[in-house]
Amino acid sequence: RMDPLTEISFAPGIDAALQARVLTAPHFRRWYDGMRARFTLRHVLVRDAVAFSATRMGFILVQADALHHGEPVPGLALLRGDSVSVLIVLKCPGHPDRTILTREARVPIARPDLLALPAGMLDGGAFVSTALRELSEEVGADLRVREKDLIRLTDVWLSPGGCDEAIGLYYTELHIGEALARSLAERQTGLACEHEYIRLHVVNMADLPRIGMTDAKTLLSWHMYQARHK
Repeated sequence: RMDPLTEISFAPGIDAALQARVLTAPHFRRWYDGMRARFTLRHVLVRDAVAFSATRMGFILVQADALHHGEPVPGLALLRGDSVSVLIVLKCPGHPDRTILTREARVPIARPDLLALPAGMLDGGAFVSTALRELSEEVGADLRVREKDLIRLTDVWLSPGGCDEAIGLYYTELHIGEALARSLAERQTGLACEHEYIRLHVVNMADLPRIGMTDAKTLLSWHMYQARHK
């Protein structure tokens, strides 16, 4: 139930059905409850909202009129929920450790070919179950990863100055044959229904920092894994 002391209003163009979905979206509720608990929250304006599908709420752009110790704080935020990624360490006899990267188009950075670790949004699920689902979708069901194989590295906020998203970083070490490792290289994956067109790349772990500009989760996962295995 929303606290009646805090008025929530919506920009024109957000109809009643979408308003109801915003108010019940898990990432909106988490943000709203956190704001009520830690700030003096006077008003929330939902400036825009995008539903990805009939069952999946997407981006919610909010502007909060909030005070901290009696002083106003910047109130604009993009709410999208949390995500998870997995660093897959491939161990094959007679070969250096390797990992799997995805090459995928990313419109927000205007890049058609970003190399990065497999990852996905939680969509209300748990970190581990989402990680297993994303690995199956983005890498392939023949690379068998079980829940007990996933080891947590850390959780981190990606851009707390503008977005609520936190990401859970995991890794797994898989002992596989060279034939399977070779079959992963240049494999095309992704869900066509979500316009995902992904090509896999298998690279030596030692070469990952030299793949060019990538995202924070990829470099942070690599550095944290190296620190654990010195």
